[in-house]
Amino acid sequence: MIPAARMRTGIAGLDKMLHGGFVPGRPYIVSGPPGAGKTILAMQFLREGLEGGERCLFVCLEEPPNELKINMRAFRWNLDDLDVLDANSDIRRFEPTPLLEISTEEEPAKMRSIGERIRKSPDFESKEVSVHSLQQLLKTLLVKKHYERVVIDSITALRYFCMREFEEAVTTQSFMRYLAESKVTSLLTVELPDEAEVLAESFLARGEVRLHKLRDETGIKRFVSVEKYKGSSHDDAVYAFDITNAGIVINMTPRAPVAS
Repeated sequence: MIPAARMRTGIAGLDKMLHGGFVPGRPYIVSGPPGAGKTILAMQFLREGLEGGERCLFVCLEEPPNELKINMRAFRWNLDDLDVLDANSDIRRFEPTPLLEISTEEEPAKMRSIGERIRKSPDFESKEVSVHSLQQLLKTLLVKKHYERVVIDSITALRYFCMREFEEAVTTQSFMRYLAESKVTSLLTVELPDEAEVLAESFLARGEVRLHKLRDETGIKRFVSVEKYKGSSHDDAVYAFDITNAGIVINMTPRAPVAS
């Protein structure tokens, strides 16, 4: 039986690992190496919300919306009502003139309306994205749209393209605090760092779902673990999973711990 105050993730095995799902209104991290399935997991989380009539937002920081739409076609999910915010920094502009901050008037597009071509063209004004401008835009959108689920893909891209090195810790802390205070249930994808490094997001998030990817003589193997989950019990075993036409499917037979 699912506890009343839980939000399903859209992945049955992960809901079992989280003892019912996420506690609503908190920020969570989905971490893992490239190709582990972070974006797919995040999209299943949003799809679950859409099917329940919730308002959901996907913030693109890593790939343009048209590529996201194409990449998700293989799963045949109905994502037409998903709001997609293009927050990719325009790194193609090299003039030394100041770039315009992304506006708080920027509007997400419905997935159904996203075309095949990348949004940017040399004919249009370039827009820069900073953590501050993104935070201000999210504040505006949450008031206007009343989103219940938000995915930010990825915090790693935000750090690389939108933060100066000396301000990373303070800026990340401020952004994570804002998400917690907003009371929206948010998933933030993060590329796994070196084993010796622990990112600020991992400290500040209320929970972390980690995806592991290993290669042996038979090919790529993927595993999932819940690294932390504040305010709730959870399954601390490591489970194998596959990426299928239906998305992520977790094999609920526990496996030995794996090295990321």
